[in-house]
Amino acid sequence: MGKVVSVDRNLMRSMNQSTLLNLIRTHAPVSRTQLVQLSGLSTGTVVSIATDLLKQELIMEQGVANSNLGRKAGLLRVHPNGAYVLGLSLVENDEIVIVLLNLLGEIVQDSCWQVQLHDSTVNVVQVITEKVETFLQNCQVPREKILGLGCGFPGNVNSQTGSSVDNWIHNWHDLSITDPLSQALRMPVYLDNVVNCLGSYEKLYGHGRPYRDFLVITLGRGVGMAMILNDDLYRGSRGWGGEFGHIPCVPDGRRCECGNQGCLEAYVADHGILASYHELRHKYPDDARLAADLSLDEIRTAAREGNEHLRSLLAQTGQYLGTALASMVNIFNPECVILTGAHVHPEDVLFSSMRETMHRYIFSRLDDDLPLIITPVTSTRWAQGAGTLVLRHFFLSPAQTGA
Repeated sequence: MGKVVSVDRNLMRSMNQSTLLNLIRTHAPVSRTQLVQLSGLSTGTVVSIATDLLKQELIMEQGVANSNLGRKAGLLRVHPNGAYVLGLSLVENDEIVIVLLNLLGEIVQDSCWQVQLHDSTVNVVQVITEKVETFLQNCQVPREKILGLGCGFPGNVNSQTGSSVDNWIHNWHDLSITDPLSQALRMPVYLDNVVNCLGSYEKLYGHGRPYRDFLVITLGRGVGMAMILNDDLYRGSRGWGGEFGHIPCVPDGRRCECGNQGCLEAYVADHGILASYHELRHKYPDDARLAADLSLDEIRTAAREGNEHLRSLLAQTGQYLGTALASMVNIFNPECVILTGAHVHPEDVLFSSMRETMHRYIFSRLDDDLPLIITPVTSTRWAQGAGTLVLRHFFLSPAQTGA
């Protein structure tokens, strides 16, 4: 006798619904006939699920398409206000940013707070719960229309267990976050590293939409990388892939916050550039142009205005970054590289040096027409990325998200 296969019809319908929702998101405006062709599902299944989604106001009809039978078929698209998600990011200087996003990933409302976080689950969950509840009290959207909360934290995060594994900025180790936070807020909660969140945002709504394989590099308090490979976020065997900032850069060099020496982050992160600047001041104590205790923005401005010492400093920093980027391109052969951060400006000496070095060391066949997108990131964009965690679970089937 043949083996009897049990099929969970509810799960199957849920997966089919996610498939259609995502196709509507990516191909809108799209007809039901096109959805049958794109999904491989039967006409009856597509019509039935589309009808349910219209009743739930998760999709809407907008415009018409001519059919071969002479009847006008309605075109479908995601209803922006059919549901909402919350995104929360913990950014520099213990600032919590919360955004409310619609189903198009657009910001409807945002707020930020300076907070004090300690190395205990109770403290972190309590502070976040208070801020989210305050946000919801001032929100014009009914709570029942909010699908969940996505959180983006720096450091090593285990997205499967919902814990912040290692965060040396806050001295966190194995803090359980999602379960207690979900219980406190009475909604689903998802957690990931902030850079992975940003990578997911770029794939769903940003510069990465046209590409199946691309890298997102972030510069700021640290140096991070999200890898979108074959249309999915690559995490590695233990979920911590993408530690671009901890590639060895200078053998036996500066001590990094991770405990190793000579990491890329120790030279090209914000604090790394400031460390190089102070080394320069010590090397040239009589140079009046280096007498002031300059900020990062002032260093970059002075370099653009012609200070040769600072131009040389940023050029060297760009060489470190460009060499490491060339290695990533040679390994992964991406279609695009997106470089972003709060202080990223394409015309800076650092980035012109980085581009020159990167192209010098990229294997020639991989360098043809490789788009390099350099763009600043705001604190709300980090939170948008966190909210994308919820949207990703909403639009993609459990099989695709690993849920």
